[in-house]
Amino acid sequence: MTESILDVVIGCDCDPDRPGYDGTRYDSRAPLRWHGVRNGIPRAREIADEFVDDFGSPVRITWCVRSDAQMADIYGDFAWPYAEFADLWQELEAEGDEIAWHPHLWRWDEEDGCWYQEIEDEEWIRDCLRGGYEALCERMGRVPTTSRMGWEFHNNVTMDEIRRLGITLDFSAIPGRFTPGAADRWGSSFNGHVDWHGTPQEPYVPSALDYRRPADGETGSDLVELPMSVFRSRALALAAFTRGLVKARGHGRISRLQSWRTALAAPLKAYISAHPQLFRRLVRAKLRYVRAGRWAVLVTAFHPDEVLGDSTLGHSSGANRHFTRNIEQLQSLAAEAGVALRFASASGFARDRHSVCDHLADGGPQNRSTESAVTAG
Repeated sequence: MTESILDVVIGCDCDPDRPGYDGTRYDSRAPLRWHGVRNGIPRAREIADEFVDDFGSPVRITWCVRSDAQMADIYGDFAWPYAEFADLWQELEAEGDEIAWHPHLWRWDEEDGCWYQEIEDEEWIRDCLRGGYEALCERMGRVPTTSRMGWEFHNNVTMDEIRRLGITLDFSAIPGRFTPGAADRWGSSFNGHVDWHGTPQEPYVPSALDYRRPADGETGSDLVELPMSVFRSRALALAAFTRGLVKARGHGRISRLQSWRTALAAPLKAYISAHPQLFRRLVRAKLRYVRAGRWAVLVTAFHPDEVLGDSTLGHSSGANRHFTRNIEQLQSLAAEAGVALRFASASGFARDRHSVCDHLADGGPQNRSTESAVTAG
């Protein structure tokens, strides 16, 4: 009998400290704070080093480094975060982790005096992505092949551009998730927009006509989308919708109210830094997939500012403790279910699972929509 295995991919969005974690507000053009990268990343790696999977391999993390127009605007270098912390990235890579690309579409609005998420100006978006990728390649001395978009946002333009640039694996999709984008309490006039209606939960080759759906008879793309793992819970969806509504400002609040039905029906993600009760639901949902004989990979993420110690933050977040607890319960729940865990970086998962493309070519999950998402228990 073939052993039941759950592959686990953990990404880290290596952003500057966010306003909720004592970072710079979005209505400031000042240099950003990077305590999370300087201190949170070594702490996360230290925690991860305490664990191994059922094959004796350590927890692997895919560190997604910023390189985009906002970095160029503030620091004069698209890839400033790689250059500034080059020793850290090189050390992590030498230990077996992956360095990937994490571009944001932050654009400065002179009139409103704030950063906002650009989703409409196609020429600007392509320039932002091209500039960010080329600068990161130059700084790294090689070509990164994995990406994870800021806010987990994509549209046809962004997906086409990263494909053209040479990205072969992206893990940004949140199957079934839609948020309209809004002004927020941290000074931005618009951010947080995503649209992943109809996206499957399993890896797929995106269609050139609709980034959210698998290609149907299209050829010539080497790009695979590896979606974030999701689960369903109407009660938790209502709580998440309420929190988003409280944070929204002005017309953004109206937009969120208008999309309430979609929000309550959408699946939920859970970062590995999330509250253990929330993360447990995600793990159990994935384990049910495996126990049912279905191919499954658990894909999650976190931010470095979430694992800072309380003394560094100046206040208690709890997420630094959640990170440890969630790896522990991932292992214990898998053991209880009789499922073996296998940790991998994003590209390592794809490389070890050459069956990703074979699986898709054989029919696999290509047309299975997110409507089949497992409900959390």
